[in-house]
Amino acid sequence: MTATLAGINDMVIRLFFGQSADSTMASGATGSDALFLYIWWVSVFFFVLLMGIMVYCMVVYRRKEGDVPIRSASHNTPLEIAWSVIPSLLLAVMFFWGFDGYLKASMAPSYAEEVNLTGQKWSWTMEYSTGIGASEFHTVGGNDNTPIFYMPAETPVRLKMHSEDVLHAFWVPDFRMKLDVVPNRYTPFVFTALPLDRSGADPRVEIGLSKGGQEFYYRDHTVFCAEYCGDSHSEMVATLRVVEPAFYKAWVNTPPYDVVTPPVEVGELVWKAKCAVCHTVDGGISTGPTWLNAYGYPRDFTDGSSMTQEEIDDKGPTKWDDYIRESILLPGAKVRAGFANAMPSFDGQISEVELRGVIAYMRSLSDRDPKSPIEGFDDLEAEAAELEAAEGGE
Repeated sequence: MTATLAGINDMVIRLFFGQSADSTMASGATGSDALFLYIWWVSVFFFVLLMGIMVYCMVVYRRKEGDVPIRSASHNTPLEIAWSVIPSLLLAVMFFWGFDGYLKASMAPSYAEEVNLTGQKWSWTMEYSTGIGASEFHTVGGNDNTPIFYMPAETPVRLKMHSEDVLHAFWVPDFRMKLDVVPNRYTPFVFTALPLDRSGADPRVEIGLSKGGQEFYYRDHTVFCAEYCGDSHSEMVATLRVVEPAFYKAWVNTPPYDVVTPPVEVGELVWKAKCAVCHTVDGGISTGPTWLNAYGYPRDFTDGSSMTQEEIDDKGPTKWDDYIRESILLPGAKVRAGFANAMPSFDGQISEVELRGVIAYMRSLSDRDPKSPIEGFDDLEAEAAELEAAEGGE
């Protein structure tokens, strides 16, 4: 009997969710999956009971020709108390069980791994304790630049979430939790991913290859935005990649790029992580202007001003380099004609190395690439040369 009930419960979970939960908060005898099953069986029991009583009364007490109607009783005190108290007790169990789950998703132990998460139209970005962010991307649905965020298994993780623009909602179906990401305030999201099954019994656990050639086990979980936030809401996806704690520790302490990384490579990574959702690099139409053959060409702006070809020729690459920098830090200063002012400011969210990379990457996409040093980054260039010389002398 117990085995049969467990099989039915497993079937119900797979019917509604596709798979069992992958976090300690949602799995187990006190998790949200168990709470869902409790609500499910209470609902099934009372549906069958009430529909059964209704059908019985329709058959047994139906009015027959020649019967004299009988006055109904005004009330039945024991029955009314029973149908008020019993459901109230069942609902109280649901409330306190659910509230316990909410507290577990909001409160983290002091040793939890803390990661900053930012939601903005229309992408997720994360910053880890070591200052790095996403450096790997893959295709999910129609989004070719879905960021991959690494997370440790068996380790409490606290996401410190906020929005740069409108209301978003961070939703990981596999963890059975959805929390709002609100402008001008922080929202916590706490979870502990289950251990990885390395036996091969779990088809969701795969083997990957790191950049250094090391094999590692991982399990992916898709992140959605569950609050409509504009045109590209459906493309606001990301992937949480749960890996073993030892691999995570090595990964989080290995920066994806530094001052010696070629600027164009840095710029492409920044584009994938923060810009691809609104700016194409192949000439395609999107929310913002394409970067293909943008650099070096004149621009008209919504306020009636313009950046003419004469000005560009007179000031050289500096004119466009400054325009890119201003557009990233103060996007509302000059909005290109034909487009809305929908871009959030990246002031404080992008480093000088990344700014240099974006400029270099936009230059590389244009047939007017000046192929000259990017001005304004002399200190970075000198530091890069020193590091390269030091590495060469080792």
